[in-house]
Amino acid sequence: MRMPIVAAAIAALVMSLGAPGDSRAMDVSPMVAKITPSGSGSSYRLTVRNDSAAAATIEIEVYRMQVDETGARSLTPEDNDIVVFPVQSVIPPNREQVVQVRYLGEATSEGRMYLIRAAQLPINMQTTTADGEAGADIKVAFNINTYVFVAPASARGAVEVTSVSRAPNGDVLLSARNTGAGFAHLREAKFTLTTADGKTHEVPAADVDVGEVSVIAGGATRQIRIPAALAAAATGDVTASIALL
Repeated sequence: MRMPIVAAAIAALVMSLGAPGDSRAMDVSPMVAKITPSGSGSSYRLTVRNDSAAAATIEIEVYRMQVDETGARSLTPEDNDIVVFPVQSVIPPNREQVVQVRYLGEATSEGRMYLIRAAQLPINMQTTTADGEAGADIKVAFNINTYVFVAPASARGAVEVTSVSRAPNGDVLLSARNTGAGFAHLREAKFTLTTADGKTHEVPAADVDVGEVSVIAGGATRQIRIPAALAAAATGDVTASIALL
């Protein structure tokens, strides 16, 4: 007897690609794109690969993205600023589809952030029981999110740490502001703690908690947490700096 099972959705985020051995049936690149609001740098190619043994129907969705001071994102469907072609396609097994992505919004000096989602429409997978009879019908879909950052080629980010404190558990808490006009990519930065005696302690950027989205827009602020284990060698009062690489 067949039993309907609620559709399962598996999402992969830009700054969290999953553990080694991830068995996703779909792969997307690039996960992060940096483009300009005009000129030859205002477009790029998004490649969607179907690694499964069956054809996959893919739909491309575009969202305008806002990020708050905790690094949490909010999304709004976007139909005008960015165009993609094709919007929907059927990709044969072990083949790939190239999607053209172009920015057509205003050529402003203000940076803009977008999320582009490659969404696989649900496919039916029927299971069988131990005695060979038809089992459950399972609907599976894979969604992979990628990020697009639009800013003039000349725009640069610069991060200023405005406050430093320690949480009761020993974590170091930073408040930082992007004083530049461009984006500040915190995963491409050098975090340094300096103790009262002048000794410096570098903290791996990959291990710092910067929120769901690791990018600060120009003029925006971000609350950052350095885990106590990474700051154990920097005892007492500390100052902090973040240098973009």
